[in-house]
Amino acid sequence: MLKKIKKELSRFTNKVFYSGKKHKQLEEIRNKLGNMPYEIYDKITNGGFSVQMPTIKSADETLAKILQTNCSLSRFGDGEFGVMAGSRIHFQNRSAKLAQRLKEVLASESSNLLIGLPDGFGSLDNYVPIVIDFWRKWMAKKRERVYSHLDMNRVYYNAFFTRIYMPFNKTDEHYKTCSEYFEKIKKIWVGRDVVICEGVGTRFGMFNDLLAGAKSISRILCPARSAFDKYYEIIAAFDDIGRDRLVLAALGPTATVLVYDLCNAGYQAIDIGHLDVEYEWFLRKDEQGAPLEFKYVDGGSEGRRIQPLQDPEYKRQIIKKIV
Repeated sequence: MLKKIKKELSRFTNKVFYSGKKHKQLEEIRNKLGNMPYEIYDKITNGGFSVQMPTIKSADETLAKILQTNCSLSRFGDGEFGVMAGSRIHFQNRSAKLAQRLKEVLASESSNLLIGLPDGFGSLDNYVPIVIDFWRKWMAKKRERVYSHLDMNRVYYNAFFTRIYMPFNKTDEHYKTCSEYFEKIKKIWVGRDVVICEGVGTRFGMFNDLLAGAKSISRILCPARSAFDKYYEIIAAFDDIGRDRLVLAALGPTATVLVYDLCNAGYQAIDIGHLDVEYEWFLRKDEQGAPLEFKYVDGGSEGRRIQPLQDPEYKRQIIKKIV
C-alpha cells in the first residue's frame, strides 16, 4: 500500500509541476545547452560550421605595440557601444553627436591609432563569475548590433589593456602577472611630460607610484558627468600644449573621441580609463572593488561621492579647469 501511495504521489507531482508549457521550454533549453558543446565540436571538426569573431590582440600585445611604436589608443566598451545605439550611461547623457563621432573613430584607419575592443566575444574562462555573466548577457543581446560596426578583416587591440586585474580570477599566478604588467605599462611615460585629461575627482595616479617615472605631470580637469557637452572647450584646451607631451585621457566615451582627434593633430594620446583604479585595487589585493578615498569610482553611489582634496602637489598640477 505504501509503495502504491508513493507511486501515485510521484505521478501527481510530475503532472502538477513538470507538465506545464514553461517547464517543457526550460527542459528543451537545458537539453540543448547540455548537448551543444558536442554538436558544435562535431560541426567544427567536420568543416560544416564557422564562428565569426573579431580579431583582438591580447593586453600584452597591445602594450607591446604602444611601447614599440608610440602610437595612440582609443577604447570601446559596453558604454561606447551603448551611446552609439542611442542609449545613455551613468556618466554620459544621450548624445547624437557623440554617437556619430564614436562611429567615426571606430571606422578610422589611421596608422597611428589603435582601436581597442572588449575581449569578451569568445571564451570567458579566465574571468570571475560576475564578469562572465555580464559579458555573456551583453553579447547575447548586442553581438549582432556590434558586429554591424566592425570589420572582421581588421586587427583590433584590447580595450582591457587598462583592466587587467579585477575582472580575472585571483590566483598567485595572476598577481605575479599583474605585477609584471604594471611595471611594463609604466614605461610608456618614463621620462615624458604627461598631460592628464580627466574628470573632476578622478585624480589619476595620485597617492601611488603609477606615474613616478614621468618627467612632469599636468592636469586638465573636466566634468565628471557628460563631459562631451563641453567637448569644444576640452579640445581647445590643447591649443597651447606642445605635441611632445604624452596625453592620458580618463574621461569615459569622451576620451575615445579626444584621443582620436589629438592623434590626428600629432599627439600621442592614450585612452587610459580605469588603469589607476585597477592599480589601487591590485596594491590592496582587493577582490571586491571597494570605493577609494579621494578618487571617483563609478561602481556604486558610495564610490561616486567625490571627497574634497587639498593636496598641494595635486593643486600645482592642475593647469586648466573645464567645469
